[in-house]
Amino acid sequence: MPGFLHHSRVFLIAILAGSIAVDSGAQQPAPSEPQTEQTTTVASPERVPPPPTAIGRKKIGLVLEGGGALGLAHIGVIRWMEQHHIPVDYVAGTSMGGLVGGLYASGMSPDEIDQFVERVDWDRVLSGQVPFSALSYRRKEDKLAFPNRMEFGLKKGLSLPGGLNSGAAVNLLFDSTMLPYWDLHTFDDLPIPFRCVATELNTGQAHVFEDGPLPRALRSTMSIPGVFSPVRVGNDLYSDGAAVDNLPVDVAKSMGAQVIISSYLNTGPPAANSMSSPIGIAGRNVSIMVAANEVNSLKNSDVVVSSDVSKFGALEFSKSNDIIPVGEKAADLQAAALEKYALNDHDWAVYLAQRQARRRKLIPIPQFVEVSGLHGSQQKDVDSKFEKYVGKPVDTVQIEKSIADLQGTWLYSTINYNIVDRKGKPGLLIRPLTKDYGPPFMNFGLTILTNDSNDVQLGVGFRATFFNLVGPGSEVRLDGNVGQPAGGRAELFKPLWPGAHLFAAPHIYAAHQTTPYFQGSSQLDEFKERRNGIGLDLGYLFNSRTELRVGEDVQWFSETQTIGTPSGSEFSIVPYVTKVRFQYLGQDDMMVPTKGTVMLTTYNYYTARPFNQPGGYSQLTGKMEHFFKLDAKANVFATLQGGTSFNTGNLGLAGLAAGGPLQLSAYAKNELLGTDYFIAQGGYYRKMLQLNPVIADGVYLGASYEIGKMFGGNAETPSLPNDVTGFVVVKTLLGPVFAGVSIGDSDHRKWYFGLGRVF
Repeated sequence: MPGFLHHSRVFLIAILAGSIAVDSGAQQPAPSEPQTEQTTTVASPERVPPPPTAIGRKKIGLVLEGGGALGLAHIGVIRWMEQHHIPVDYVAGTSMGGLVGGLYASGMSPDEIDQFVERVDWDRVLSGQVPFSALSYRRKEDKLAFPNRMEFGLKKGLSLPGGLNSGAAVNLLFDSTMLPYWDLHTFDDLPIPFRCVATELNTGQAHVFEDGPLPRALRSTMSIPGVFSPVRVGNDLYSDGAAVDNLPVDVAKSMGAQVIISSYLNTGPPAANSMSSPIGIAGRNVSIMVAANEVNSLKNSDVVVSSDVSKFGALEFSKSNDIIPVGEKAADLQAAALEKYALNDHDWAVYLAQRQARRRKLIPIPQFVEVSGLHGSQQKDVDSKFEKYVGKPVDTVQIEKSIADLQGTWLYSTINYNIVDRKGKPGLLIRPLTKDYGPPFMNFGLTILTNDSNDVQLGVGFRATFFNLVGPGSEVRLDGNVGQPAGGRAELFKPLWPGAHLFAAPHIYAAHQTTPYFQGSSQLDEFKERRNGIGLDLGYLFNSRTELRVGEDVQWFSETQTIGTPSGSEFSIVPYVTKVRFQYLGQDDMMVPTKGTVMLTTYNYYTARPFNQPGGYSQLTGKMEHFFKLDAKANVFATLQGGTSFNTGNLGLAGLAAGGPLQLSAYAKNELLGTDYFIAQGGYYRKMLQLNPVIADGVYLGASYEIGKMFGGNAETPSLPNDVTGFVVVKTLLGPVFAGVSIGDSDHRKWYFGLGRVF
């Protein structure tokens, strides 16, 4: 574990590390001091001058180094300085130092900053994913079909976004926290004058933010290359400032600081095993480069508070309660050097009062909505979603819910908000930034499934989605699969009128896959199944979770024997298929849900039956899963699924099948074949290990009990198949990787391994 944490830290440093984000879809807490003072008019705030420096006192600059979660130690340094009455006249920082420094400069106390940090769901926000629950219905379908974190665009050819994380959640965090400073003229107008440093990628030079939107400056200074997309301002691109000035003493001096107190993060010597891989070596080279630009800064500091954070990793934000006291301890070791700058009780009280007088709390009540950067129907659509906030006190939680719904459409990389003044009236400014690499968008996925060394199913799939080709809200979806299964599908999704919940969906498809036939636990034959068709669905999209479809297809359906002794099980029919499908996607995650319900019910009526039998037949299948969260790490789930052919017999391979991982796991896939069945399952799983949230999530260990019944099968079908299975799931950038062992009745035992959708 220590080695893993070290490598996590090296990974972030290697890409100029140290940052923070918040889940745009969750209800985020408002800044720690309630923003209840709101007004309907705009009055330019009086520019309160900086607190005067006491006669004979030199101006003090506090400089905070970048370093990911290690930068939480700065909070402890600030807390010690406040407790010992050390005034700060200027703050300068980079990356995480810029973030902590910005919060402090805005008037937040060390305790408020600590509470702010505690409320952040670090693992989720560093992943940079829009929460599954916030996705629109069709984007939920995309993520379940391709449960990975890869995202491609086709706008400029096949391309990736500028980072694994667009930074949308970070923007919202800063927008809400810094909203009272919506009309800030310069960062000198903050309670403590402030600067932060970013790298301008076009020139490779340092850029010092001293004015402009404060949230944008904070977002820029901690934009880790390759992880967070850079911040674009006109033609300039800004990323993390660690590469050029990770301890910006020079910046504090240029602000007017006469005494420099530097909060330095001592990570100690590299671990012995940290350079045993190319990534480790690259990380060490970059950390040497970053350290080099700090040499002069350390020399030019009057006091260096060196926090020993060598026991922690740059991603261990959850250990804030352990890291913050390290900063306090480090400051205490420098007590003699620091306390000579301390104020007496009276002067300290005056200093605090003057500093707090510069803290802003007033937020105007918006009288209109202004959407920036969009045009036409897209602008009107966004505008309509925020009109409900006009004339009401700003509610950042509700505004961010509306923003999350927009981001769930997958069209926007970030959506910022602020207050704007137009002719003396305050308005709510919404600034969506459309993705520069799409639409169209492309999903890719690799599927691996095996529970027998002789039966490995490998498939590669893609989905291309084109938007608004035949009107607002329309989508053209092109699917393709190579391997097992193989085939393709094209569908047009078209609302019957703009904004309608009713839609039409004409489609065409071809699907081929290998179908085994078992007698007991022995596979006797193998068939090639083909289902090709064309049809039209009419449906109703209730909300972002629920859809109902009714449709009619003409289908070419056949089973052709490829291995085994001819048995008369082959057939070829061309039925009309009447379909009804209801689906509810209420889970909270695409890979390993922790709460919510999933339901899928499908009814099909075929006008023709296999083996030249007269008449048609019906089939109804359904599945319901429910997930319960026991605590922060433990979960239970229950699943009930089944199907019926309504007393229609002699269907052969057109019947209903069961068996396979987490569907009677001790049985091979499709080992159980009949006309009617049910499976009940209950299980428990627990998060055992947290992985690097930038590229993975965690390791889950679980167990379940399954019991089922198959009716209308062959003579060797077990009467009540059941098993106990243990499994492990690892959530990765490429999707969930899972493996398990199952022991069942009648001497059934299976191991299984896969990559792809689990639940």
